[in-house]
Amino acid sequence: MKKINNLKAYFILVFAVTALHVAAQVNRVPYSDFQYPYIQTDSCFLEHYGKNDNLSKFYHKLDKLCFDGQGQISVMQIGGSHIQAGIWSWELRQKLETLCPGMEGAPGMVFPFSIAKTNHPFFYRSQYKGKWEISKITDREPEYPVGLTGITALTHDSVAEISIMFNPVAKIENHKFNKISVFHNVGDTAYNLTVSPAEYLDTCIINLKTGASEFYFSKELDSVNICVTKRDSSGTAFFFYGAYLQNSMPGINYTGIGINGAATHSYLKAELFQQHLYAVRPDLVILSIGVNDAAGAGFSEEKYVSNYRKIIDMILKANPDCAIILTTNNDFYHYRGGVNEHYGEIYSGMKTLAGIYGGSVWNMYRVMGGYKSINLWRNDNLANKDRIHFTRDGYKIIAGLLFDAIIKDYSHYLQTLPKDSQITE
Repeated sequence: MKKINNLKAYFILVFAVTALHVAAQVNRVPYSDFQYPYIQTDSCFLEHYGKNDNLSKFYHKLDKLCFDGQGQISVMQIGGSHIQAGIWSWELRQKLETLCPGMEGAPGMVFPFSIAKTNHPFFYRSQYKGKWEISKITDREPEYPVGLTGITALTHDSVAEISIMFNPVAKIENHKFNKISVFHNVGDTAYNLTVSPAEYLDTCIINLKTGASEFYFSKELDSVNICVTKRDSSGTAFFFYGAYLQNSMPGINYTGIGINGAATHSYLKAELFQQHLYAVRPDLVILSIGVNDAAGAGFSEEKYVSNYRKIIDMILKANPDCAIILTTNNDFYHYRGGVNEHYGEIYSGMKTLAGIYGGSVWNMYRVMGGYKSINLWRNDNLANKDRIHFTRDGYKIIAGLLFDAIIKDYSHYLQTLPKDSQITE
């Protein structure tokens, strides 16, 4: 390996990032042209608290990927209905991929939401055969164990199937995968689990640590078909918690985890959350939970912080080097007729959490325009009639703004690299 002086490397890196950023702006959504004066671009930055060493570690991995073509980066975003819709997380994935052209990662975690008769993330769809039941973290008391996806499907049928297909917007040709981790009740041998196409299956490993059967393929795939067959007449059920799609090439793997109506306390009902996290082992987690906490009666900042601490502790147990970014709630009207009256407590709680863990906060509420700005977004068809959720165009703008905040911070990181250090080429 040849070593080059960091000062020279600094100019190469900054030039490359700047060029990529400008190129990305060409096809950026309209906020870049300042067509929406209520968007506070001057407030679009990450607020850092504590040492924040883990974010520097994430940026270092991003360096290695973008400029050396080495390694993989795992990003995960967790929330409620904003994330289940999939637009925000998928758009942010695409923005991050502009930094490393040709190194697009696999789709990440998927679940057959059609079984639950609810919406999929917009970039994929599912089909199923057999009779399935559902438990999810938004149930008062989930009847069955739930994992990282926040939802479980189970069947007692002798034969059942799940298929996942990707919509054109996913550009699956750039996001193919050759490893499928199926999360299920691995300790129960009453069912036989197969994943097709079988002719390309190389090997299968039962990973007791992550609670998944890992299927490795000799060819990259663009869809998933899972079949379960009961071996005997026992009354046991097959539990499906989700599938994690990966590939073996350098790239950015982005997973969005969202359940409509989920609050911080909801994810604490997912008893397999920690176990499944070991499979994803994220380098960066973007935490976007809070609208349903703040909309509920009897909101408590202390309880909110306590719940979030339990979630973050599980994330850092899976990867102690994971960087944490917390995004505040958007401005919204809730079902009780209020207007986001707990914004100050949400923001205060997130700053407290960032200080405890050395994390960052992105103030989405302030960036989008603050108090009652959701009405302005609605008037421009960027928010839905419910004045809680965004339209597709609105989510794309939110994703672009968060990307801008991250890339500004990444550029600052590059500019502050020690001049006497050395990097390898």
